[in-house]
Amino acid sequence: MFFSYARSKATALSLCLAFGFGAPASVGAGGSLKLHVPSPDWRDQIIYFLMTDRFEDGNPSNNDQGAGEYNPQKSSHFSGGDLAGVKKRLDYIQGLGATSVWVTPPVLNQWWNGTYGGYHGYWAADFKRMDPHFGTLKEYQQLSDALHRRGMYLVQDIVLNHTGDFFKYQNWRANDPAHGFELNPHSTPMKAPLQAPFNMNDPRNPEHRKAGIYHWTSDVVDYSNPQQELNFQMAGLDDLNSENPTVRKALRDSYAYWIRNVGVDAYRLDTAFYVPTEAIQDFLYAKDKQSPGIQWVAKQTGRHNFFTFGEGFAIGNSGNSGDTQAMSKIEAYVRDAQGKPVLQGMLNFTLYGSMAEVMARGRPTAVLAERIRQTMKVHSDPHRMPSFVDNHDVDRFLKGGNELGLRQSLALIMTLPGIPTIYYGTEQGFQAQRASMFATGHGSEGRDHFNTQSPLYTYLKSITTLRKQNRVFSRGVPTLLRENSAGAGVLAYRMDYEGQSAWVVFNTAEHDVLLDNLDVLQGLKSAPKNTHKKVNPLSTLKGVWGVEGAQFKLPADVQVDTADPSKTLLNLRLAPRSTMIWLSDQKPRAVQTVAKSSVNPPTLPAEMPRQVSGDFSVSVTWPGFSDSNASNKPDTELLWVTNGDLKNAQRIQVAGTAGRVDIDTARWADQTTHRVLLMLRDTRSQEVLAVSQPRTIRLERIWELRAQ
Repeated sequence: MFFSYARSKATALSLCLAFGFGAPASVGAGGSLKLHVPSPDWRDQIIYFLMTDRFEDGNPSNNDQGAGEYNPQKSSHFSGGDLAGVKKRLDYIQGLGATSVWVTPPVLNQWWNGTYGGYHGYWAADFKRMDPHFGTLKEYQQLSDALHRRGMYLVQDIVLNHTGDFFKYQNWRANDPAHGFELNPHSTPMKAPLQAPFNMNDPRNPEHRKAGIYHWTSDVVDYSNPQQELNFQMAGLDDLNSENPTVRKALRDSYAYWIRNVGVDAYRLDTAFYVPTEAIQDFLYAKDKQSPGIQWVAKQTGRHNFFTFGEGFAIGNSGNSGDTQAMSKIEAYVRDAQGKPVLQGMLNFTLYGSMAEVMARGRPTAVLAERIRQTMKVHSDPHRMPSFVDNHDVDRFLKGGNELGLRQSLALIMTLPGIPTIYYGTEQGFQAQRASMFATGHGSEGRDHFNTQSPLYTYLKSITTLRKQNRVFSRGVPTLLRENSAGAGVLAYRMDYEGQSAWVVFNTAEHDVLLDNLDVLQGLKSAPKNTHKKVNPLSTLKGVWGVEGAQFKLPADVQVDTADPSKTLLNLRLAPRSTMIWLSDQKPRAVQTVAKSSVNPPTLPAEMPRQVSGDFSVSVTWPGFSDSNASNKPDTELLWVTNGDLKNAQRIQVAGTAGRVDIDTARWADQTTHRVLLMLRDTRSQEVLAVSQPRTIRLERIWELRAQ
């Protein structure tokens, strides 16, 4: 059936009934179902994000709606996943450590636009009606009930910016929305949205044009142009007129429905950047008695901390964390220019970008360290910014990175401010962006992927458990302790919250790295910002979690003496791609003591250069060693170490108490400052016996033009 612009409501309703998605149900509070529960503190949540169509098929009878839209052999078509399937797999999700489930939009969609399908849920035809592919309203309520009875929460994806792809323009004119306007003849199963007022989408109809429900614009060609970003069509999707009070009221009414009748606990706002902040504020906080803002509706159901977070695809220069322009754009959707609230949070895309640079591409850890610092400075509430490793709009981490980098990235988001968000399939090592978890879905390779014994599942279960048991990770404030500006290597920070501290240390390099002279109590002389209690003196760092590569290995406990500054400096050899975590602990236990070595440390010469242009030589002394006492010491070696790189450390031949080393700078990054030191090591156990105080040397190569 095809609609003309003069289509009638009766025709629209007959189409709905023909395809099995009748008029919106009128339901109460859900009877005995547990739909309404108090809001959690969202800082402590761990979200599992799934694409409903690709997760699990709990009801095969709803897969094929007879419009040619179902074909699991093709990535562009519906595969058969539904909300009954999500409910079926809650043991699996909860077992991973997730506390909330984020589902893609369940609303009635345009199923086919001529080239692609609406299996993802973002092409609404009716914001207030269930799409039959995903299930019935009752099945959605049953999912909400099942989550709440487990102490878990429901997050629904929503769209305010657009509907589906029902029209386009050829030779668009700003002053004549009817010129070049074309309805999409391939739209299936409806030719226009079915819900009023969104069904008034044809500017050739005087009534529709007067109503002004849409912007009636062509596609965005320049996303740096604010006018296009806010008012033009994103990828051909029909852009709603967010300034129109009728549109605003209809959207408030539509999404109030899912809170009241299903018990949704949070919303994730898709394409937030393409909606004016004023429209979002109206959506959330409007004091309209007939159609109040979402926050007021949520309070009426007992949710006093309803959480709405947005998506703003802004990464900026992810290799230059000092560039905060993208961060400021994201922050503008949390607080407006006057400091008034907009959304409660935004997805942390800039952290995602810098994390990928460091963990997947081997960039200097200083890139990530600076991003963490800027996150705490620029964002007003970084603890409520969902963090992620990958999602449905970007490549999977494993598309360009390796599994060890993925593991470290997951440990990072579990130990920093922000709400960790796990994209479905990450725990099973997925590389395809939207592959199915169930055997009959697209990209599944003909088998289910719900293995609770898979290496990444057990890894995630371990690190999520650590986060949930220690609020210092979900509510603490980070202090950066060490980073490498020259390449992969050490990243170390401490989290502090209400008297508890945690230390997190990464080696992102593929070789052994030296962590030297780390002052574990740096900045703890006074209480860190945003904590509520004075930080207690610490005596023991308890090793609580650790991995070396893909193998779990607890780090040794460390005892520190706050009365002696020399006994708060930590020297460790870090295995390739290792992660170590300690917690403050006052209980006495067998520990590795940080103490002065019985061997006097070597020293770097006072006249050492601060800047070089190439290879150079250094004379060193080691007063603690001489031919006369050599027989009384263990087998030792003296090494020159650059940027903690133990693989390429240079051994120094010592004659008496002096030696000389020729420094090879071939591996040194140009225009970069490098950290150098001397290390004394036991040649048998490889134990670090002593280290010198570090120095920094900057490499500035002299380049000569040889040809033009």
